[in-house]
Amino acid sequence: MRKIAWAAAAAVALTALPALAHHSGAMFDRSKKVTISGTVTNFEYVQPHSWIDVRTEGDGKPVTWAFEGGAPGQMKMVGLTPQTLHVGDKITITGYPLRDGRTGGAFIELTLPNGKTVSTGRAVVRPAS
Repeated sequence: MRKIAWAAAAAVALTALPALAHHSGAMFDRSKKVTISGTVTNFEYVQPHSWIDVRTEGDGKPVTWAFEGGAPGQMKMVGLTPQTLHVGDKITITGYPLRDGRTGGAFIELTLPNGKTVSTGRAVVRPAS
């Protein structure tokens, strides 16, 4: 019986390791911020992380930035729902950039077309001033 208990405990511990590794934010440079203004090309309100893709201009050519957000429950807490953001919306988004220089980052704050700001730093949607 003890062997079965140890085997079960080991199985639980081993399955937890990928989840811990997955949630590392080491790929983002939290000492820097990048702000992009552009058009939403994709908004995925999914588990385990939401995604906001924004097309902007870079050296005269279109460039798409991918920003990782929280899980839907976390995004809802800061005021972002599937009805808040749509493909084609013009937004300004700020995030921590990827360390390797690719066009991506971790979502911090965005300004919606109506001027409202959604921020992960505060669990509120602030009205336009």
